[in-house]
Amino acid sequence: MEHKDRAEAPEDDEQVDGAAGDVSADPRDEDYGPPFEARSFGGEFVWAQAPGFTAKVLRVRAGQTVAISTRGRRDMVVMLTGGRALLETRSDSNVDRVELLPATPVAILEGEQAYRLVAVTDVELFTIYAPR
Repeated sequence: MEHKDRAEAPEDDEQVDGAAGDVSADPRDEDYGPPFEARSFGGEFVWAQAPGFTAKVLRVRAGQTVAISTRGRRDMVVMLTGGRALLETRSDSNVDRVELLPATPVAILEGEQAYRLVAVTDVELFTIYAPR
């Protein structure tokens, strides 16, 4: 695969996405394209995987919520790398909300609590966990 600088003009036989007259193209969609797999909330990319762990980058669109599941996983940690997001923790009738800070890992505990990410702006988040 040959690398092409984005600043270069396209070759005559190359098609330019979002060409003049194409009003449906949203430049923000590039943030959710390959290598990211499309998800209802945005996209995810498995950037490292071994028998003992899986590491992902999640990109979540502003206003979306994402359930953070610990089912089949242990030792999960999430870390915000861009944007603003809230982490909701629910147990029984109690709901706690905290704003995630960039570059601050947060352990997601196993048990009775349910976790949910609420994207205030477009968000990028790293996750890493071990399988059970």
